[in-house]
Amino acid sequence: MYQAQVLEEKYFKIFGGVYNDFRKRCRIEYKFELEPLEYNDFIEYFAKGLLNCILLLEDEVPTGFLAYSTALEDAIELYVIHCLGNENISEKRNCLIQKFLEATAQKRKTALVSYPMLGVQSTFKDMVAKYGFKFIDLAVTVFNINDKKLLKEFNEIKFTDLPIGYKITPYREIYFEELVSVVFEAFKNSSDINFDPRFKTLEGVRDILEKITNSIYGKFLPNCSKVLLAESRVAGFAFANITGDYIGNIPLVGIVPEHRGLNLSEVMLKSVVEDIVKLNKSGFIRLKEINASVDTANESAVRMYTQTGFKEDYTYPQGYLPKSED
Repeated sequence: MYQAQVLEEKYFKIFGGVYNDFRKRCRIEYKFELEPLEYNDFIEYFAKGLLNCILLLEDEVPTGFLAYSTALEDAIELYVIHCLGNENISEKRNCLIQKFLEATAQKRKTALVSYPMLGVQSTFKDMVAKYGFKFIDLAVTVFNINDKKLLKEFNEIKFTDLPIGYKITPYREIYFEELVSVVFEAFKNSSDINFDPRFKTLEGVRDILEKITNSIYGKFLPNCSKVLLAESRVAGFAFANITGDYIGNIPLVGIVPEHRGLNLSEVMLKSVVEDIVKLNKSGFIRLKEINASVDTANESAVRMYTQTGFKEDYTYPQGYLPKSED
């Protein structure tokens, strides 16, 4: 009844309705913070090989799609599975995922699949689990930047003063190369490596930091981002950006192992939030919240955010399919 195939030029005109249906639902139903590409831009990216797309066809009419990217050397990024309506929805999704696995079979010998199952996609968990996907539960924590009561409580938070020899300073480009090594040391044994293998190598970490600091993942806020110095050497970091309409984000916070256990992460995070709040009050930026994603199994990270005034908004499964052993 259903057929899945790679998007072809002959479907470009009639596929637009399905894609734009997803765009209408992307914020509320799919929890996307960044606005997806306009349809014409999506087609341009597809034509250039920057995006891959599999269509679900019913009598040669597109009624669903799966979008992904193979741009990363060691990871396939599965962005979204979307279908019109709910009739035979499980069959439709299975048809798409099976075609996706077939199309990526060769690539998956050397690359894992990463699939952030945001919003309604969290209900697909049992389906994709049948294909070997594993999951890490991530919580999206939110700091309501316009809650006067919260801001009052936040201003009253007192953390231990920085020990002698430590200093927190705004991000500057001169720290970039040293930060590559520090982020690598901080994340190389984290759960993040299961779905973002770039954390496993210095080259991969450099790619992540370049995208953060060059505003690829949202508008970078260098003055709000913090670097922890220990005897003038970089020992930790807390980055800040704006990822969507009125949303601030903390993409990375970390400290190298030898400097942990001193509550330094909390001090850095509070400094970041303080500066974002000041910018918001000044009118330089207009935000409704600051958010961050955290592995629910990482108790120290969860505690860091909750002690700084963040509250859990929702959780979602971060799916990943390890490299194929066939």
